[in-house]
Amino acid sequence: MRRGLAVAAGIGALLLALAGSGRAQVETPKLTVAVGGQALYVYLPLTLAQQLGYFKDAGVEVDIVDVAGGARALEALLGGSASVVCGFIDHTIEMQAQGKSIRMFVLYDRYPGLVLAVTKAGQAKGIKTIADLRGAKIGVTAPGSSTHFFAQYLLARNGVPVDQESYIGIGTAATAVAAARRGVVEALVNVDPTITILTRSGDAQILADTRTTIGTLRVFGGPYPAGGLYATPAFIAKNPRTIQALATASVRALRWIKTHPAEQIAEKMPERFLQADSALYVASLKENLEMFSPDGRIPLVGLETIAKVLSSFDKTVVANAGRVNPVEAFTNDFVDTAHKELKF
Repeated sequence: MRRGLAVAAGIGALLLALAGSGRAQVETPKLTVAVGGQALYVYLPLTLAQQLGYFKDAGVEVDIVDVAGGARALEALLGGSASVVCGFIDHTIEMQAQGKSIRMFVLYDRYPGLVLAVTKAGQAKGIKTIADLRGAKIGVTAPGSSTHFFAQYLLARNGVPVDQESYIGIGTAATAVAAARRGVVEALVNVDPTITILTRSGDAQILADTRTTIGTLRVFGGPYPAGGLYATPAFIAKNPRTIQALATASVRALRWIKTHPAEQIAEKMPERFLQADSALYVASLKENLEMFSPDGRIPLVGLETIAKVLSSFDKTVVANAGRVNPVEAFTNDFVDTAHKELKF
């Protein structure tokens, strides 16, 4: 705990010094950010910051690389093909248990927006509850992603062995919708707009839903923050101005979301994100606006909830509980500095 606080204090002092010296040149003016499903609402602030030119304003050119799921994005970071990941914060705890360190520095989502739903194929098989999923084919964005964690947690909580199911990577958006409609999976875990598309067409029925604060508390028993930007502590230490640029641009995007209606937000998104149905996209987005963080700050209590949730089914987390320290999984220093710079 003391070591984590000392690191945070050091970062804070450096950031204040940088802020006081004016807008300095970033260390890495061009970098790659990997994201596991860019079209998903949980990662919308990343695209918005890009579309509004906020990254460019902050002095950094961001190349967004879209991959099949959060696990693939994490692999890109650990493998060196990406400098930063836009993904779920639960990976920071998972990596701690494996003896690796990554740290989130700006939060996009107050809760995960994850939904477990049963497809028509599953309904035909008689699946009506989570307990009925024993032995089922469950679609996740990618094995090892947060959608996979969510499925395992719900199954474990309902007395179903998490290793008796078949977890199939179906990606996000159009590929996930196609897999559900073709009967490739009997259930799936995904987020919006994928879930809204499937439920409104009658192709899926919801079993568990974390798209609201109440739903998240009901499922997890506490706050469960989700998407945001994270990197390795080594990259953060070597590139504080670059990380600050990303955080400042992200905070600006979050503020823009809070001050504009869903229609205007949708207009800023690439056409392919709408999947040929802009009306449905806007209607679904309206129902998800509560999800976005109002300020980009990461709550420690949320990381403590995540650690508790993962320890209920993840054998690695259970076996290496001594390595898990939520304090070292994030820093709010860059967000705090962004608020000072932007004066709001």
